[in-house]
Amino acid sequence: MKKRKWVRWVVLLLLVAAAAYGVARLSEKTQSAAYREEAVQTGDLTTYYHFDGLVRAPRMQTIAAAAADKVERVYVQQNARVEEGDKLYATEEGGAVYADMDGEVTGLYVGEGDVLAAGQTTAEIIDMSHLEVSLNVDEYDVSAVAPGTPVEVTVLALDARYEGVVQKLDKNGTASGDLSYYDATVAMPQMEGVYPGMQISARVLRGQATGANILRLDAVQFDDYNEPYVLVRGADGEPQRVPIETGLSDGVYCEIVSGVRAGDTVLAPSALTMAEVMEQMRESARN
Repeated sequence: MKKRKWVRWVVLLLLVAAAAYGVARLSEKTQSAAYREEAVQTGDLTTYYHFDGLVRAPRMQTIAAAAADKVERVYVQQNARVEEGDKLYATEEGGAVYADMDGEVTGLYVGEGDVLAAGQTTAEIIDMSHLEVSLNVDEYDVSAVAPGTPVEVTVLALDARYEGVVQKLDKNGTASGDLSYYDATVAMPQMEGVYPGMQISARVLRGQATGANILRLDAVQFDDYNEPYVLVRGADGEPQRVPIETGLSDGVYCEIVSGVRAGDTVLAPSALTMAEVMEQMRESARN
């Protein structure tokens, strides 16, 4: 009778040990599926401020009829190049009307024999060789567009890039929702095929880190106090937190100022769902 009890206890202990082993293996598989290893690397980071805006023409002439009149003769055509002093058209009563600047006739709204009303717009001239870019800047980024700041401008319709310089900042902002916006003017070189009104995107250098410790941003986690940390595998194989200090971030990688170094391996949370984790565990058990 005593021998049977002893055998039962041995069997029970073996079952408990097997269950504990199974739980430990299950825990290891769960951790393996829940995390991926990510190495801290050495690299360079460059970050930018981003703005949108449009192309505009600072030099233009809009011509209007001084009084009621009739067009006698037209000397130019739409899109023609003119120079200051060239005749544009003449009227029966007022005589010849001239260009006040060099440029392109971007608007010609009259023809010979047309009757004009006082104040009617008759022509428009734009100096297409001196275009500029207007940036829409919110109140938090105003310091990034001080006059003299280099700007990289992309004309979206043409996918063409140009280098410009901030010329001036209008400090009289306009409120929109919860933010105020300011207009920054960027002086541009001659831009072939670019027209006023075209939409642009622009970027201004924000910061650079050369030869820095960098880590994928999705490997960085934050505690309840919004302090950053990473997970590393401890001596017992379990994940443990290591507080870190971060620097620049380009949205994909971030600079690690302290906490871990290049060559260290951290545990990044896996993007797998719980169902995928369980499926991986079942597949591992079958193998």
